[in-house]
Amino acid sequence: MKRIFVFVLIILFAFNIFCVEKKKDEPFFKCLIKDEGHILSSPFRIKGKDLLIWGSVGLITGILIHNDERIYRNIKDYQEKHSWVDDISPKITKFGLGEYNLGIAGAFYLGGLVLKDPRAKETARLVLMTYIHTGIVAQIGKHIFGRQRPSWDNGNDHWAGPSGFFKRYESGQISHYDAFPSGHMLSIMGTATVVSEMYKHTVYVPILSYTIAGLCGLSRVTEDTHWISDVFISAVLGYAIGKYVVKRRNRLNKLNIVPVAQSNKIGIGINYIF
Repeated sequence: MKRIFVFVLIILFAFNIFCVEKKKDEPFFKCLIKDEGHILSSPFRIKGKDLLIWGSVGLITGILIHNDERIYRNIKDYQEKHSWVDDISPKITKFGLGEYNLGIAGAFYLGGLVLKDPRAKETARLVLMTYIHTGIVAQIGKHIFGRQRPSWDNGNDHWAGPSGFFKRYESGQISHYDAFPSGHMLSIMGTATVVSEMYKHTVYVPILSYTIAGLCGLSRVTEDTHWISDVFISAVLGYAIGKYVVKRRNRLNKLNIVPVAQSNKIGIGINYIF
């Protein structure tokens, strides 16, 4: 955690730490606080089409929770019969780690500096913002629901709820209360969504990004750390947060209308950066 904290600070000070909303520059942390408040309060503002979408997500999550133990055992049976899963799973699951997501942000930023590519630098900034948001949402969920990992009791499901808020900090108890949602899946899906949105004009970037995120999610089950319902709801939340950050904070999406005067002609010029 100490290394991750230091890395976040380095990236923050390396950025031009401003975000844009309604043509007004705001400090990075002010943007984070404002957006986090909007994200956390969003369940109380759901209506219309969104109510149908999130109602469906809730229904699917509920069905998966009901069948989690059976799905987990089926996946483990497959894993036992196919050794390649054990070879790949520990590697692909690392993409959900903070070091990997921050490394992706750092790689985009350094690439943007070297190649003088504003899109790459903006992608780095948005990945960092999304990573922080998904991390907060993941920890709030884990502390509220207190669901035990499959590894804790041989694949038996149990929810402690808020009563596990402090018990999780007792020696050796973290896995007893740390399953729902998946921090790995939230972070990598958020990162994949930002990268895919910023480079959606290419074909391979979204395909590669979401494939890695999906495999990382499945690896959380094969690594005995999460149930499939944890992975599903975390994928949806990570995607929603990533989309929200890009839509609200992407400084490249600007429509500029400026006056143009040439010799005896006047008019307007329209410049759209996408």
